[in-house]
Amino acid sequence: MPLNSDPPRELIEAIESKKCALFAGAGLSVSAGFPRWSELLDKLITSGVDRGFLTRAKADELRELAKTANRQLIVAQELSDSFGKEFFQTELVTIFSARKTPTELHLTLPKIPFTLVVTTNYDQLLENAYSKMTDSIPKIYTHADTADFADALWQGEFFILKAHGDVARKSSLILTQKDYRTIIYSSPGYRAVLTAIFTTKTVLFLGVSMDDPETQLLLDFLHDAFHGSGVYHYALVSSQEFNDTVINRWRRDFNVNCMRYEATAGHPEVNEFVQKVLASLAK
Repeated sequence: MPLNSDPPRELIEAIESKKCALFAGAGLSVSAGFPRWSELLDKLITSGVDRGFLTRAKADELRELAKTANRQLIVAQELSDSFGKEFFQTELVTIFSARKTPTELHLTLPKIPFTLVVTTNYDQLLENAYSKMTDSIPKIYTHADTADFADALWQGEFFILKAHGDVARKSSLILTQKDYRTIIYSSPGYRAVLTAIFTTKTVLFLGVSMDDPETQLLLDFLHDAFHGSGVYHYALVSSQEFNDTVINRWRRDFNVNCMRYEATAGHPEVNEFVQKVLASLAK
């Protein structure tokens, strides 16, 4: 999608009718200075060696595995097992508690009337941006708060669902495939509400990447919900990562219409797109 074109009218109508939710992927946090997946794993591997949890030979093996996107979850699981879950979560808190300033993009998002936000990011950039721009603290839920965010969904209240946990609540953090599947399949209420969000709202995906296995985990779970739901979603994606085959699969498997852009350093095109959305709402 050339960025000199307007956002799809159907997307704007969904936002105006308060039927649109935002899905914030890892790219939004990377733009503010938090590590991307490969960098995160490298940091954890280095910490594992420094703290005596990993030998240098094991670290080299894990770094080699982490070069392949579909093996990064294997690396995350191995690191969790080597550290021990509690200490592993402490390491994540240390990394994602770093003080980072919300970007212009983060500060623009609260100006768009999304009904809710779903994110796989642990950090607090989104809630800090909403607090600054709206002078109120949004309700924040994780997978552990099913009853609360189910009520908020039914009542039409705005909230941020941190699907993979919140850095402010260490025990809520999940990173491995085993962790995520355990939560999904042991909590039918969470599964039902998550499905309801993605089958009753138009979802705009921003900051999604093909090398973000956390997003893929969520999409894999929601495959059946998306398929044939009749609700169409939108994703702004980099043409360098999303070729025609991938875009075709997202459309067929998840009802997601991908809008491609030619990415430059730092992906300023994402902010440009959001600004165009905001401008379209003012027309």
